[in-house]
Amino acid sequence: MKAARQDPARERAAAAGHAPLPRRRAPGWLVAALVPVALVLAVAARDAVAWVGRPFAGFLFSDGRIVFSIARPQWLPATIRRPEWSVVSAVDGTPVASGGAVHDAVRAAGAGRELTYTFRRGAEVFRLALPARRFGWDDFAEVFAPMLGVGTWVIALGALPVALRPARPEVRAHFIVCLLLGLMLLTSPDEYGPYRLLWIFFLALALLPPAILHLAVSFLGAPGRWRGRVLGGLYVVFAALGATLVLLRFDAPVFLPLLYLVYCALANALLLYAGVLVSVLATRDRPRRQTLAALAAILGSGGIVIAILVTYPLRTEGVSVPWFILPIGLWPVLHAIGFLAAERRRPVPRVAS
Repeated sequence: MKAARQDPARERAAAAGHAPLPRRRAPGWLVAALVPVALVLAVAARDAVAWVGRPFAGFLFSDGRIVFSIARPQWLPATIRRPEWSVVSAVDGTPVASGGAVHDAVRAAGAGRELTYTFRRGAEVFRLALPARRFGWDDFAEVFAPMLGVGTWVIALGALPVALRPARPEVRAHFIVCLLLGLMLLTSPDEYGPYRLLWIFFLALALLPPAILHLAVSFLGAPGRWRGRVLGGLYVVFAALGATLVLLRFDAPVFLPLLYLVYCALANALLLYAGVLVSVLATRDRPRRQTLAALAAILGSGGIVIAILVTYPLRTEGVSVPWFILPIGLWPVLHAIGFLAAERRRPVPRVAS
């Protein structure tokens, strides 16, 4: 009889982060969530590999023809004017209405042929004559492989603590963050073409700020009714913002400020999460190892990401993908270490019958 009464108390104490939780099988919802992720990975990897051997412009751009900062140094000569965050309006004098039209023009010309691109940045219009390049395996290894690899890694490591300790609110909240971050990385190559998974990328990106706030709140305890309602409202608002980004991606003057708004929200959510962890560490409301590991994840991976995210839409030089992406892989590792190390705390006292 005593053993039967001990289990509910043990569950409640474990969910609060104060005691070990008995191991159990991975919950069915976790498996259901990972199946579509595997499909997204398969489609994203196929689309990314399809770039190899094809001519491309030497710079990456969105479906709305906005040139991104993601690049390799050898793609563009250092002496030319930088086209980042401008809009491609014409190729060889022919107006283009979408990123797909730019890709078609480059592939029709073939690698090695020089094309003249017309760029528009606000009221400024300029032209650049650039030879089409052939996308090689070295380009894939430096640009697309880190996105696909780290995205898969983040989701897998985020799922591990859930499979072992599904009752903990901070573990479940952390998995949501890893799922969204991983989906954003997996679909990043598709953001540059052929744009099939674009809607997943923008929804995942927009939902990351409320997910990180959700994780921060979970370190303060299981969310109550009002906290749950506020978090639910934030998820709805940011999901609508992500849908707006998808719908307005061809309107650069509106799209870019909205994108910058999401990046700023994400950076501030990470800073708030760090502040919550410092507060929890000071009050010792959570296992010290768990909190220190989460703080190390912020400092080890979040610092570089915050710096780049805040300045990303304003940068007019290329961003190295390994420098940007690879540190993110530390995030789920350090959190998983913290979650599982916290299990080695003292056992729960027996509950009297």
